[in-house]
Amino acid sequence: MSLQHGINTYKKPTRMVGVTRASVGIPLFVGCAPIHKAGKAFEAGPVLVNTFDEARELLGYSEAWRDAAGGPKWSLCQAAYGFLRLFQMAPCYLVNVYDPASNKTAVAAADLTVADHAVMLPEDAIDDAKLVVKTTGGAGSALVKGTDYDVIYTDDACVIDLLEDGSAYSAESLNVAYNKADLSGINAAAIEAGIEQAELCKGKYNIVPDLLCAPGWSQTPTVAAVLAAKADNINGLFHGMAVVDLDTSATGADSYDKVLTVKDAQGYTDENTVVCWPLAKVGDRIFDMSVIVCGVMCRTDTNNGDLPYESPSNKAVSLTGLVNKTGTEIPLTALKADSVSYYAGVVTAINFGGWRIWGNYTGCFPGNSDPAYAFICCARMMDFLSNSFVNTFWSFIDRPMNRVLIDAIVNTFNSFLDGLKNTEALLGGEIAYVEDNNPAADLLAGKFRLDLQMASALPAQQINLFSEFSVDMLVNAINV
Repeated sequence: MSLQHGINTYKKPTRMVGVTRASVGIPLFVGCAPIHKAGKAFEAGPVLVNTFDEARELLGYSEAWRDAAGGPKWSLCQAAYGFLRLFQMAPCYLVNVYDPASNKTAVAAADLTVADHAVMLPEDAIDDAKLVVKTTGGAGSALVKGTDYDVIYTDDACVIDLLEDGSAYSAESLNVAYNKADLSGINAAAIEAGIEQAELCKGKYNIVPDLLCAPGWSQTPTVAAVLAAKADNINGLFHGMAVVDLDTSATGADSYDKVLTVKDAQGYTDENTVVCWPLAKVGDRIFDMSVIVCGVMCRTDTNNGDLPYESPSNKAVSLTGLVNKTGTEIPLTALKADSVSYYAGVVTAINFGGWRIWGNYTGCFPGNSDPAYAFICCARMMDFLSNSFVNTFWSFIDRPMNRVLIDAIVNTFNSFLDGLKNTEALLGGEIAYVEDNNPAADLLAGKFRLDLQMASALPAQQINLFSEFSVDMLVNAINV
């Protein structure tokens, strides 16, 4: 209680607080990783990684990004290599849906040749209780791991390494049975369930991803639709973008003239998507374009002070070509690239003085040309402001609703917007409490509304030069 005779001091809530900016350029990749190669048990949920080596240690690594038919296999390895190593960007979330305890099939015992005191198994071999090593023919007791042999994974093999002090060090062949990874049970539904794991990022790491990607899988329309829906509603509060790919097989868009038809027919028209096409070559490696675009977007954000106000289009990227699912090269002239990027609203790449990403539009274009939804950079900037608002003022929920509270929110966010205008990240921005938008019935229910107006720079995607021959210049030059 206060003194009745003397001096009393009190604290009053600050009328302005610091704005907690939303994280940008944080992708969440969903797919399969050979976690058995890392020697770790499966754990559902997102893993936040900062380096390629960390991703490799936690989830394993394989160069087999695709299966023999060109479908996705160890697709998370592609994402980790592309984002963390090729682009040197971090952090990112990896969501693995492969469980070696259930996604497996048995390989019958067989005699295998020993070379240099080692037996080479496929990298998909799983080092579990079903890995049984015996002498040739399979008779007798099994050899003992740690005494007779060790199991080592290399980039492309599972090696049964015979120990010098073991009983089979000089053997010429051994009988081996084992389980191997079987991804046939990993389907679109499993990937879609993995996408829902984005809900766990905030609670586990306090960082919300703003780009959702399932390389190798987003060519499936249902997966792309789930990515788009989740991107628009993460934790019921936050907004992001789904970065997806069009199918480049013979039944999809295996050439540029099919892009718009396939995009519309398969429903890749959501305003929360960045639709990418085709596949991208970097040397001998082939990437889903979504991984490349995620890298470019995040690198651009980083170069702009972790702000998403600039388009990824016309940004340099180290590609060596474009291909479809069969590996057939896709040559894109400037006119063909415009057919894809401008008329179809799909992000691609073009070799024009070096390879560059090409395209400014989200999936809703050309059906919806509203810049708030159609331009990637504008849509992401609006999401960034909304997410920053949630991050900053969540702690204000359930405080007494009065003018002091409202003014604190308005003054704080307007100061934040002024700072963005000063750096030209925004061309304009203002938040206000408008009485006409706050009827008494809402106030009595403990609800009030604020209105934000903003304008961010749109990409200067067409610059025109008109040339005219000057007769006066000609005459003056001759009559000097």
